[in-house]
Amino acid sequence: MKYYFFVNPAAGQGKGDAEFIRAIENVAAEAGCLADTEIIKTNAVGDGERKARELAAALAGEAGRFYACGGDGTANEVINGTADFSNTAVGIIPIGTGNDTVRNYPEAGDYLNLKAQLAGRTKKIDLIRYSGLIDGRQQTRYCVNMINIGFDCNVVELAGRLKRKPLIAGSAAYLLAVLGMFIQMKGISLRVIEDGETRREGKMLLCALCNGSYCGGGIKTAPQAKVNDGVFDINIVNEITRGTFLRFFPKFSKGEHEGLPGVEKIVNTWPSRGAEFLPYDTEDFFICVDGEICLTTGIRAEICPEALNIIVPLEPGNEM
Repeated sequence: MKYYFFVNPAAGQGKGDAEFIRAIENVAAEAGCLADTEIIKTNAVGDGERKARELAAALAGEAGRFYACGGDGTANEVINGTADFSNTAVGIIPIGTGNDTVRNYPEAGDYLNLKAQLAGRTKKIDLIRYSGLIDGRQQTRYCVNMINIGFDCNVVELAGRLKRKPLIAGSAAYLLAVLGMFIQMKGISLRVIEDGETRREGKMLLCALCNGSYCGGGIKTAPQAKVNDGVFDINIVNEITRGTFLRFFPKFSKGEHEGLPGVEKIVNTWPSRGAEFLPYDTEDFFICVDGEICLTTGIRAEICPEALNIIVPLEPGNEM
């Protein structure tokens, strides 16, 4: 078994520092696997994905564990680098700021416990595979948690800028960004096509493709979503007034909006195995995939059941 730790030194305002790397080496030595352990620092966008793919291919069928030490973006890169290799498993050590992917596993132990990570069990989960003209080139990629379009994407872009400021991180940055976008109430115009038929067309506040339940540092917008149910959930929030938004958002952010009187006029949700998301009155639009923003002229998304072996650190005696 090989162990690879992909460390984003800039994650969580510097949590992936030299002390953290020494802790990995010490735990690996204690576990007797230091000789089979490699630490890779990611210094630029795409580093983790490229190196993970190279290492996964070099394993030639040998089992390998790939630990993403950073935020959701680092996890997304490592998953995209390894998803096509069945002999790999991905662990997430959440030293970033949002860390939404790991929130989908309430049965897990301490994700920051390196010993528990090395001894963790694997669990099969679904991935969303999406393709299209993305950032100027034709691509096929994977999403492990959520793809956000419209208001949510605009919020994440602003939150990313706020996180770079001192004393603002995670949920605080997201909530501040929500307040900023609230002033504009900027949504998106989309055409959603499923099974060859148009399901939705026109303006909406946001559209989310949900494999997991959380975004924005713990905001539970899709309580019905499960990472291993063989579908992703399409969540559409219709255009609403600022007054309705203020009344609705506190419950929506906690995943407590299901069953509220009149909620069906605000949120439309349905499970899907595949759909197209195309611009309605523009040539392109932004999407936010696991917290990372890119530009597309439209995407085709489909669920890939049990496509990823994810490592879940469990407390002793806790069964999945």
